[in-house]
Amino acid sequence: MVQRVKNRIADRAKSGVQNFLFGQSPRYYTLLIIVSFLVVLGLIMVLSSSAIDSIKAGNSGFAIFISQGRSAVLGIVAMIVASLIPFEFLRRQIFALFVGSIILQLLTITFLGHSVNGNKNWINLGFINLQPSEIIKLTMILYLAEFLTSHDRELSFAKTWTQPFIVSIIAIGTVLGGKDLGTAMVMVAILVGVLTFAGMPRVWFWRITAFLVAGIWVALQQGGSRMGRIMAWLHPDWPDPNQYNWQQDHAMWAFASGGWTGVGLGKSQLKWSWIPEAENDFIFAIIGEEGGLLFSIFIVGIFVWLTYTLLFTAENNSDSFSRYLIQGVMIWIAVQSTINIAVVLDWLPVLGVPLPLISAGGSSLVMLLAAFGLVLGAERQYGSSNQRQIR
Repeated sequence: MVQRVKNRIADRAKSGVQNFLFGQSPRYYTLLIIVSFLVVLGLIMVLSSSAIDSIKAGNSGFAIFISQGRSAVLGIVAMIVASLIPFEFLRRQIFALFVGSIILQLLTITFLGHSVNGNKNWINLGFINLQPSEIIKLTMILYLAEFLTSHDRELSFAKTWTQPFIVSIIAIGTVLGGKDLGTAMVMVAILVGVLTFAGMPRVWFWRITAFLVAGIWVALQQGGSRMGRIMAWLHPDWPDPNQYNWQQDHAMWAFASGGWTGVGLGKSQLKWSWIPEAENDFIFAIIGEEGGLLFSIFIVGIFVWLTYTLLFTAENNSDSFSRYLIQGVMIWIAVQSTINIAVVLDWLPVLGVPLPLISAGGSSLVMLLAAFGLVLGAERQYGSSNQRQIR
């Protein structure tokens, strides 16, 4: 009996991997190749940029890299499983998943909450720090896709736009409760973007935009260092006793040091405590120093290519739910990567947003790979160019 169960599980796993890897559309493989490249690049750069911080913490120089590698393996498994989930089944679970992610986020303000750099946005489970806000990004996209698909004949009604907006704002508010303004801003962009793609009337777009601008202004007043960082960024020549511009100034020095072709992999000087936690939000600075300006432009081009491929995949999908899902993931990637790179290049004040698929962070990597698994599943099941016959 036990052996029969083991054989059945092995057969299911083998069949699932085969369905994941073989007989799919060109767009499917394009997405898979781009995502795989970014994950591998991320592991390489995390190894290069994190060794000093790992040793300073009293650990092996490979500690952060090994942790990221485990997350990558878990994320790949999540991507494969997510790509094989029938969407009819998935849509029945979305509300429970969304509510569950909000409850997890609320737990961050309890004794289980763990603070990192002033943001109490993690749950300390002893063996792992879980970041529920990364889960909410995906579940909010799924909720919006399900709601808009279920009300696709009621797009002229005000309640069709107000209900998902209010529910999503509640979810975003729980993230702001942990003082994570950067993540909240990405979620706001996802919310407005998905509603706009769905055909939200212009009057409602401007109403929602005005409300969100006012909300962001209020949020800026609540944090102890938020306005200080913005003022320091707006006035770089002013005295900076709190060193708000420290990371961005040294990030620019990293790019200057790298020149056109870089100093070589592993040879960064700025990662030696000059850029705190260089493997996280400022990993693009290490890419610029070690790989040079040309390689940095290449990485930006990869993210542009990924965004375009997601947009093209959404436009050529025959299922409304799948289109909204893919559009949400596209906005997530495009906005978050743009904010991260803009912060490193001193075009925006520091917001604490990681570079998707590259920066160190287990929760972010796993949820992004799971999201791409769902995108691949949408292309596999409903993509117009898919050459497989789905059974």
